[in-house]
Amino acid sequence: MFKYFKVIIKLIFPIIWTYFTCLLPYSIHPEKRSLEKRFFKIQKIIKKIFKAFNVNFHAEDLTNFYKNRNNEDNYLFVCNHLSLLDPLIFIALAPRPISFVAKIETKKLPLVARAIKILDGEFMDRDDLKQSLKVMLRVENKLKNTKNLDFMIFPEGTRSKEDIYKTLDFHHGTFRPAMKAKKSIVSFALTGSDKILSLKDKSKKYDIYIKLVKIYEPKDYENLKTTDIAIDCQNETNNKLAIIKEELMS
Repeated sequence: MFKYFKVIIKLIFPIIWTYFTCLLPYSIHPEKRSLEKRFFKIQKIIKKIFKAFNVNFHAEDLTNFYKNRNNEDNYLFVCNHLSLLDPLIFIALAPRPISFVAKIETKKLPLVARAIKILDGEFMDRDDLKQSLKVMLRVENKLKNTKNLDFMIFPEGTRSKEDIYKTLDFHHGTFRPAMKAKKSIVSFALTGSDKILSLKDKSKKYDIYIKLVKIYEPKDYENLKTTDIAIDCQNETNNKLAIIKEELMS
């Protein structure tokens, strides 16, 4: 609990200020500000949160991807899921706007829910097939038509808690919006984020590792089904997580 107390002391006033000057007004009328302005405003407070937790990012693969990418196009990012903080990690490190598909339960988290709304994100009810299909169609349209906006989906649908170096099954519907929109899919493997909010973990600093797994360009999947991509991406992610585990324990 002590680590939370220190973080609260550091962030209570910045968060209150950001909530009333940014999160609240920006989420009510997001159209009044450009997407870039909304994104970088959110990113600023998120970076303060990770600094307060003393987080150190090892994300050279992600940095290099952004340096070499085609900035004229939008991408779908996918990654294994370990913590509520996972979306915030990618927001903190992104040099351009990125948004997310979140579980409908996320709406119960006021700060997170407003941040997702501000970033033109989507909330999915996985128990409602009709609603889920509508959400994925909107993501497809945003990938096609919204300038300068990447999307991220966590294919497992929920956090992996039993073995942080092995994913749950990837939902094949995750990949449909990008495949329909003919956009590249970029997969990453993430470790370390599960410890930050854990009451059992007494670390004074946290190392987050992000490794590139695979890039699926439209020509790579034009003759494949979403189930093919889901299985391949899950296998490749687990292989990369095994490599990261071996590196960290050696």
